[in-house]
Amino acid sequence: MNLAFDLLVGLSLVWVAWRIVGSRDHFQAVVLFITFGLILSLAWTRLQSPDIAIAEAAVGAGLAGVLFMDALGGLSSSPGSPRPAVPLTLLFPCLILASIMAIAVLFVPEDFLGLIPVVHGALTDTSLEYPVTAVLLDFRAYDTWLELGVLLVAVLGVMGIRRIGSISGSRLPAPADPVGRWIIRILLPIMVLIGGYLLWLGAFAPGGAFQGGVVLAAAGVMLWQAGHPSLGLLPRLWWIVLLFCGFLSFLILAFWSLFHSGRMLAHPENKLWILGVEYAATISIATCLISLVLASPGRCRVRDN
Repeated sequence: MNLAFDLLVGLSLVWVAWRIVGSRDHFQAVVLFITFGLILSLAWTRLQSPDIAIAEAAVGAGLAGVLFMDALGGLSSSPGSPRPAVPLTLLFPCLILASIMAIAVLFVPEDFLGLIPVVHGALTDTSLEYPVTAVLLDFRAYDTWLELGVLLVAVLGVMGIRRIGSISGSRLPAPADPVGRWIIRILLPIMVLIGGYLLWLGAFAPGGAFQGGVVLAAAGVMLWQAGHPSLGLLPRLWWIVLLFCGFLSFLILAFWSLFHSGRMLAHPENKLWILGVEYAATISIATCLISLVLASPGRCRVRDN
């Protein structure tokens, strides 16, 4: 039964991906992309990777879908040229890639554990309890630091293209209505609690800064979509502080550890730095993702030249 369900999920991913590539209608392609993200999050859940599943559902299907829908609304309403058909010459390399991946999966030994023993063996040398958090904040802290940098570059790139200096004055997609205010009053506190819980849970279970940040970002985008200004009410200085605090916290830790122990990003033997870095990263991730939506085309009225 489990094998049949896994095969159904895998085939659904391939079919939806093919429909996205071959779709001639932009709206249909966006809806299929959101569907693909939801199915992919289900696949990650079946692979026992709840951290990635939460991030994929929130970002890949949720916030990315909002960005695509917003970009679609900013396009000209005039009909464009029809999308060319997918060339059949792409089928051959796709089959080769699929065959290589299938062979790789089939020849993996059943007792193969990868880097799991190494991570668990080194976990005792850290002040962390959950191996995924240890990998992200200790063993591969450079990757996490650069991911925050990528988010910052994305926000600054969008704002550079739009030629705006802040998200203040962002045009609301719709006026606030009684139904929207009623839903916000119910859902917003729950989403904030869920985001905080996921942040706290990351110390010893699936969760952490990114998962908590994307839930908070979803709450902010929902607030803005319902007709409330969200981060657009913040002064520019405070918005910049929230935007850069995650990246700067890693930068401060890097220089502090370099001068204190001679090793870059070598954390001190206590959990205070974990709380500081993770809280800052959560706030920065949420601010970056909300800013991407608010700075999207056609949303900003204020220009700072």
